[in-house]
Amino acid sequence: MAVSYEYYKIFYYVAKYKSFNKAAAVLSNSQPNISRSISNLEAELNCKLFHRSNKGVTLTEAGKELYYHVDIACRHLNIGEDIIRDTTDLKSGTLIIGCSIGLTPTIMRYMIFPVIEEFKKEYPDVKFKIINDTNPALMTNLHDRLIDMSIITTSSGDSPEYNNFCKKIIHSYKDVPIAGMNYKELANRKVSIKELMDYPLISLWHDTETYSYYRNFFAEHGLEFNPAIETTSTGQSLGYVKGNIGLACIHEREAEAAIKENKVFKIDLIEKLPTRYIALIHDKSAEKKALSLFINLLVNYVK
Repeated sequence: MAVSYEYYKIFYYVAKYKSFNKAAAVLSNSQPNISRSISNLEAELNCKLFHRSNKGVTLTEAGKELYYHVDIACRHLNIGEDIIRDTTDLKSGTLIIGCSIGLTPTIMRYMIFPVIEEFKKEYPDVKFKIINDTNPALMTNLHDRLIDMSIITTSSGDSPEYNNFCKKIIHSYKDVPIAGMNYKELANRKVSIKELMDYPLISLWHDTETYSYYRNFFAEHGLEFNPAIETTSTGQSLGYVKGNIGLACIHEREAEAAIKENKVFKIDLIEKLPTRYIALIHDKSAEKKALSLFINLLVNYVK
C-alpha cells in the first residue's frame, strides 16, 4: 500500500467526528498535523475527500466511498487488537454481543443483564457492547467477526450448526395474543386466527425472524399475514396494544405484567402458536477466553 496507514486512520476519525479539532483530540495530535495529513492523503489519491466549512467538514462522494471501506478496515483492526489482548488475560478487552430485536425488554432484564452484572463482578475491566439488529444482520456481523456472539429468537428447537456457527438453545417460550380494552368483544371466548384478520395486527418489521415466524404460521392456515403496523421493538408493539391501536402476539412473560394491570387482556386463540426459542450463536474457532466464560455463565444461569 503506497499511502501511509496513518493517513487512513486520521481520515477515519475526521470523517467519524466531522471535525479536524475533534479528531485531533481523540488522536492526541494537533489540528495542523491532522489538516496536513488529510491534504497529503487527498494529494496521494488525487481527489477531494471533504467539503470544508465553518461548521465542520462533510464527506464528498469520493470521501463517502473511501470511508465505507476504511470504516470496515478500522473496525476489524480494533477487533483484532481486542482478540490479541484477550489471549493474554481477562483484565481488558470488549465483548460485543449482538441481540435480536425480537428479544423483549423482560428477557433482557431477567436473562441477559444479570449475567453481565455477575460477570463484571469477577472481571470488572472487561467491557460489554450490545448491538440490536435483525437475525440476518447479526449473522453477517458474526461472519465478519464484528461481533463475538449473537443471542437470537428462532422457531427451530434443534441445536446443530447454524450457518456454520455453533448454535445452543438456552430458552423456550410461547407468545400470547393480546388486545387492549377497546376490543372487549374478543374476550372470554374462543377466537380463530381468521377472525384476527378483521382487526389491525401489529408485528415487528418484515426483515425480522418474528415477522417470518408469523407469516409462516398464517400461511400454514391458508391466510396471508399482513400487519397494519410494523414496529422496531417488542416494547413498542406492547405500547401500541395498550393504546388500543391494534392486536399483537407478545412473549408470555412480557404480556403478564400488562395483563395483571388490566391494560390488556389475553385472547383465547383456537389455533395454538408453536413454541419459540432463544439461542446462542457463536464461532468456536474465533472464541475469546472472556466469551467462553460468559457463555458458560449464561447457560448455567438460564437453566
